[in-house]
Order: sequence, then C-alpha cells, then structure tokens
Amino acid sequence: MGKKYLETIENGIRWIQTQMLSFDQGYNGIYERIRIDRNERVCWTRPDCNAEYLRVLTYYGKIVGGDPYRELREKIIAFLERIQDTDSDSVFQGSFPFYVIDRTIREEKTGETIYQNDNGKVLICLCQLYAERKEERLLHMAKKLAGYWLNCQRADGTYGRKDGKNVAQCAKGPCFVIWMAAGMYLMYEACGEEKYLESAEKAMGYLISQVREDGSLRTSYEIIKMEDWRPLSSETCMSLFAFAKAYEATKNEVYLEWIEKISGFVERLRWENGAIANCTERNPQISLQDNPDLCDLVYTQGHALFTFVELYEQTGKEKYLDWARKLADFLCEIQCRGESPLWDGGWRGSWNLKKNCWDGRANQNNAIDEGGMYSVYTGWCATTIMYGLERLLLAEAGKEKTYEK
Repeated sequence: MGKKYLETIENGIRWIQTQMLSFDQGYNGIYERIRIDRNERVCWTRPDCNAEYLRVLTYYGKIVGGDPYRELREKIIAFLERIQDTDSDSVFQGSFPFYVIDRTIREEKTGETIYQNDNGKVLICLCQLYAERKEERLLHMAKKLAGYWLNCQRADGTYGRKDGKNVAQCAKGPCFVIWMAAGMYLMYEACGEEKYLESAEKAMGYLISQVREDGSLRTSYEIIKMEDWRPLSSETCMSLFAFAKAYEATKNEVYLEWIEKISGFVERLRWENGAIANCTERNPQISLQDNPDLCDLVYTQGHALFTFVELYEQTGKEKYLDWARKLADFLCEIQCRGESPLWDGGWRGSWNLKKNCWDGRANQNNAIDEGGMYSVYTGWCATTIMYGLERLLLAEAGKEKTYEK
C-alpha cells in the first residue's frame, strides 16, 4: 500500500507543479482551483491553500529524504510573508487576506476579507512546520497571526469582531471555530504561553455546546444560515481534529470521551469502501447539501483522513488507523486519471457512492460553486488528501524512519 500512496502523492504534486503554479514557478504561490464546466483556472492565490501545499512539500521531503522542493518551499514562505498584514499601526496586523490575484489585483474588496477558518488553517500549518523545521520565521508569522485572533475572541469562545474585514457574522459557525481552536493548542505547544491554551479551551467549550446527543455537530447552516453547501459530514469530522489536539495539549481525558462520542457518529457515515457520506438521511434543515449518496472531497474526506491518523496517534486505537487506510485506498482509486492533463492528479469535489462516478454540485445559494464535480481544488482537497496520505505513511513506517521508495 505504501507504494500506491506515494505514487498518488507524487501524481498530485505533479499536477500542481505543471498546472497550478503562479508566474515564475510559484513566485506568488499556487492557484486555488480549476472550474471544469467554465474552462477556467481560478487564479486566486490563497494563503490557506499555499500553507497546506507548503506542508505537503515539507512532509514529502521527510518521507523520501532530502528537500526536493526547497526552491518552491522558499517561494511560498516568502509569499506568505509578503501578504501577511505586518503594519504595526493596523488593526488587522498579523491577519491574512482571503486571497490575492498574483499578489496585486483584488476583485473589489472580496479578497481582503478575513475568514476565521482560512486563517486557522494557516496557523495550524505554520505551527506544524515550525515543529518540524524549527525555522523562527514560521513561528514569527504564527505569533502575529495568533495575536490578531486573540484580540478577536468573544466571551463565548468564538472568534470575530466588526473591524471592516473580519466576517464577524461567521463567528458562531463551528467550522469557523474548529481550526482556530486547534491552532491555539498548537501555539501553546510551540511557545508554552498560557494565553493560547486559555483561548483554545474557551473555543472548545463552545464546540462542545454544539455537539448533538447522537455525536454529530450542529452545522453552520443551522446556526447562522451560512455555508449552505457544506454537508453535515464536514464539521463533524473536522471537529475531531480539534478534540485530538485538545487531548494532546492537555491530556484531559474528557476530550477522549468526546472523541469517542463524535467518532461514533462518523462511523455511521462510513461506507464499506472507506468513504464518508455527506449524511445518513436527507434533512434540509441541517444542510442544503443533503444527498446521502454523495461524498464530499473539499470539506470532508482529506480532513478526515489526516484526522483519523491523528486520532490513532493520540488514542492508540487501531480502528482509527484502519479507517485511515480504507479511506486512503478509496481516495487513491478515484484520483483523476486520463480525464485531462489540466487536472489529472487532482480530485474533483464530490463523488456519487452508489453510481461510482463524479457527481453533485456545491451551488446551494453559492454562486461560485465551491465544490462539486466541476471543481478541482489544490488547497482544501488535493493538499489535505496528500497530507493525509503522508501522515499515514509516516504512521505505518514509524515517525523516525523514511519510507523506502
């Protein structure tokens, strides 16, 4: 299986390297996605997508030995440094914008928007990469970023304020809390400063309050009538990563109990082939993405893959490693091959588990169709799947060993 996983990772890297790099071989990072039905490459360069790809390239070097993508890694780090708000007089200091277009042009003001989940993913990647490489510039960026969000945290544990760019109305959606909470735990592990732990624990208190009796999380669509297109599977699976990091940082066994409860619901979403369905039954009150025959790859599968490995490492329970293996096998099997050189090596945004084909849209009150069968994302989809495969390879081989090609 190891060879198959490595080949899948390399296919994904090859796609990004040949089709999705910005000018001058990635000077401004990688582009967001391809929209197949519009014959369009979306030339947004997003900090979260780039941080995730930076993580993929770093872990790839760890697996095969050496640093084969050092030049591109340096370009992506420089890109992140350039677009982070470093103005000491700015109320936005430390934050990252939603996207830029080759660094200079933004569409109206949309690109300047600051999202909690996107910034949280950047924070996590910076902390993880600092733990791997001990590069102070990574920790410096992470501290600035965490500082902005510490100043935005509310009494209920959520993150958001009305400062002109921060999307404060998103704050109470679980997906806008999960990644920031996990990032704050990682900041605590990196620095040992109590302010990060206090922030993370407050955020986890809020997430716990959103867990239903059956172990699923209330969705952002239920709570704030946003993210209409995000399936139930997404926030429920993603939350497990935050609970795993909470246990890692605190060793509070209460978090193990929550992991058991939530993973019990996730088990109900799992198909025999390892994929995770969007839901168990239709319920438009929970999400408008409520087809139980579909599995979502932008918001669920890749995040679940690396989370299952994380759960195995934190709990020692073999079932989570088995879940990761089966999901990995499924994802390797459906990687785009022979469709087009423009996106072969990537993954489309949703798959029909009954029909065994790409299917579905993410256009429920969402004009830019952020997912579905016509979207081929770098970040969120390909990068999370590749990182999950890397984590699985390292778990299988032993963390201190490099995988033999």
